Amino acid sequence: MTYSTRQFFIRQRYLMIQDYKEQLPVIEIARKYRVSRPTVYRWIERYECEGAEGLLNRSNRPRTPHPKSLKIAMVRFIRRIRTKTGYGPHRIRLILLARGIRVSEHAIYKVLRRYKLITKPKNRKRKYKRVYVDTPGVDVQVDVKYLDTIPGKPARYYQYTATDACTRIRVLRIYDDLSAYHACIFLKEVVRSLPFRVIAVRTDNGHEFTNRPFERESGFSSECARLGITHKLNRPAYPQANGKVERSHRTDDEEFYRRHPVNDPREWQMRIARWEHRYNYQRTHMALGDITPYQAWRNYQKERERTKEKERTDGVKNVT
Repeated sequence: MTYSTRQFFIRQRYLMIQDYKEQLPVIEIARKYRVSRPTVYRWIERYECEGAEGLLNRSNRPRTPHPKSLKIAMVRFIRRIRTKTGYGPHRIRLILLARGIRVSEHAIYKVLRRYKLITKPKNRKRKYKRVYVDTPGVDVQVDVKYLDTIPGKPARYYQYTATDACTRIRVLRIYDDLSAYHACIFLKEVVRSLPFRVIAVRTDNGHEFTNRPFERESGFSSECARLGITHKLNRPAYPQANGKVERSHRTDDEEFYRRHPVNDPREWQMRIARWEHRYNYQRTHMALGDITPYQAWRNYQKERERTKEKERTDGVKNVT
């Protein structure tokens, strides 16, 4: 209701009282102002009890909370999860569901909005086409994240990240140098750590991965060829090609670096292994259907075994 509308109704109520004082019958007042007689009696009673202040609007808020509304303890629990993890309504609902508590996403969203714990999402100017990969290892996206410097610590550290586009399994390492030498060492770590064979890696055109624009073979490309891995390069100024690893860097900021501040950058090197394990084995992914990356890899293996068994059975039937 706008301000002018509220003022109109308040003035109408005042005119009702003036007509009542002039001994105009209630039925005539109701007909004149197009309201019911109980409405006229209600405003007359309010005026006689409270005076002119009784004609003002009152709050429509219920005196008691709705019986299905969340309890105070549950609201505090939701706020604590949000503050500790930064998760949105969907992930918070999964955490509560794991504890046997059923709360809708809309109810959780209202709690976060009421206490100003949720930010308005950014409006994307353009929509990018999603690329789905159905085989692990055929598109392992590799990128480097520049870590923030710490006051008093001039040394800079870099997070080398490899993300499988199919299962979202990641390999994380932190080095104190940005070079092709550490990129090759990281590639060996990726091949050793991933539970499947790496067929192709995709990188940007950073100097640690390529020697462009000179178009000469780089050390990273040579290492890929030695390991039998295809090296794919994104076109310049197009980070969307490595969208999955870029999005995972945002998750690192929100759930690891901001929530675990350190005084020495070398502490990141000790903690990154635990974060990698939690990301791969404990943290669920909405893009994977609310399962962990390792569960996605196990599901792929089971589906592949069923397919092979079916092909073997069909082959036996055809022979007979």
